Amino acid sequence: MDALQPNATPRWEWRIFGADLAALESRLGSPTSLPRRSDETYLLNALTPHSAKIRDEALEVKRLLRVDDGLELWEPAFRAPFPVTAEDLAAAAAALALPLPLSRLDRAAYGEARFLAEIVAPCPALRAVAVRKSRLRFSFRGCAAEFVRMQIGSAPMESVALESEDERRLAEALAALDADPRLNVNFPKGVERAAALAI
Repeated sequence: MDALQPNATPRWEWRIFGADLAALESRLGSPTSLPRRSDETYLLNALTPHSAKIRDEALEVKRLLRVDDGLELWEPAFRAPFPVTAEDLAAAAAALALPLPLSRLDRAAYGEARFLAEIVAPCPALRAVAVRKSRLRFSFRGCAAEFVRMQIGSAPMESVALESEDERRLAEALAALDADPRLNVNFPKGVERAAALAI
């Protein structure tokens, strides 16, 4: 799955962060996967609410479509493996709703290191933050769920998330967990807060 994803299905998401969420994790039941470890780079965006990250040697963008009583509707909008072309970067910038001066793109393609150094670093709206994750997946009340242990600099953090294409189903699952939808903190905001603690 490369470049734009116009037909990707939006999903409602809820997430919480904390130093110790083991009690909440235990209420999700048995995991449906083994732990998956990954090193990712989040591109924190100061101008628009949309999200970008580098994972599995690819650039990914998700757009925030709507917020309803704390729950957020996100749509995968772009994915391209490195090296990315100038056309890829223009499409990613459009998905993020960020202005990108195309005259600055003087290379046919950018590997991950060049992209971070020559595109992200000079852009005042973007900040790259490295995140090391270990994730467990669950199924809870018809929703996909995950428990994440992460490291951002020197700051360890845990996160629990639930998501569904059906907003009502997600709300019902959160009620079963006795979780407040309004406490939702999406991953970019959680990364931003953890990065501030790690300074």
